[in-house]
Amino acid sequence: MLTELSTYKNRPAVVITTSTLRAVFLPEDGAKMASLISLAAQKELLLVKEGKTYRTLSYDGSYVQAECSAFDDMCPTIDPYTPQSGAYQGVTYPDHGEACRLSYTVTYTDSSVTFTAQSRLFALTYSKTVREGESGNLIVQYQIKNAGSEPFEFLWAGHIMLQGEDGMQIKTPYPDTAKTQMVFATAGYDRDALSRTALTGFLPEKGAAYKFYYTQKIPQGWFSAAYKNGDELFFSYDNQKIPYLGVWFNNGEFQNVYNVAPELCTLPFDAPHKAAERGYTAQSEPTAVIPANETYQFEIEISYRRKMI
Repeated sequence: MLTELSTYKNRPAVVITTSTLRAVFLPEDGAKMASLISLAAQKELLLVKEGKTYRTLSYDGSYVQAECSAFDDMCPTIDPYTPQSGAYQGVTYPDHGEACRLSYTVTYTDSSVTFTAQSRLFALTYSKTVREGESGNLIVQYQIKNAGSEPFEFLWAGHIMLQGEDGMQIKTPYPDTAKTQMVFATAGYDRDALSRTALTGFLPEKGAAYKFYYTQKIPQGWFSAAYKNGDELFFSYDNQKIPYLGVWFNNGEFQNVYNVAPELCTLPFDAPHKAAERGYTAQSEPTAVIPANETYQFEIEISYRRKMI
């Protein structure tokens, strides 16, 4: 693994290169993965916005009006959430979470890079360590530490905005009959007729943008983006730690861009209270809460698989 200090647009960056992938992380911008390139295919895999200036996300700023691209970590919520009881009663969890809004310190070893930030609002420490796995795969290991004296209700979601391509499909281990629930959809479209697996074609300003969640836990810990040429971007993880999956397709209505965003998550429906309203509560879901003085840990392995000739 090769690690380099660089810049992405006008922001400080850490570039991590394995034998198959090149990933760019922005320590001062939520330690987000701003770019992911397949070296063999010479191809950018994440949605990258045009322009030479990065639209920074301030702590109190609008997520969608900032860069809104690539792979951000959403924690402890996606939609704003204000607990009605407990240690943080009346404290609003920020829109699209706090983790993506913080500046992270960087620690290096010979084989890994670790990004760490302390929450401004909660007794939480966010940390992720990046290293090279077998066959040049990229492994990202997360740790969310609750140093508080009470359990902390939360969700973590990977907001993975992939660059859209015609013929691109999202594969999952869910059967075709798996139940889903729509969260939002562009007006004028039949929600039931919208594809759960494929982009339908780029239509600026008008192409359907919609998001749904699978209502059941994922049978196995993986999903992939399959391209028309047979290549595949593959994500694997422990489905006991990250048991749910949502998918957001954008065929152009949102910001005139073409993307699909699989969102693996510890809890569905974008916020702890919205999950609880649908029966996914802290009492029934072990992934909905971090016990006092404990750390929630998981890792994601990313690989790019070329079509076998």
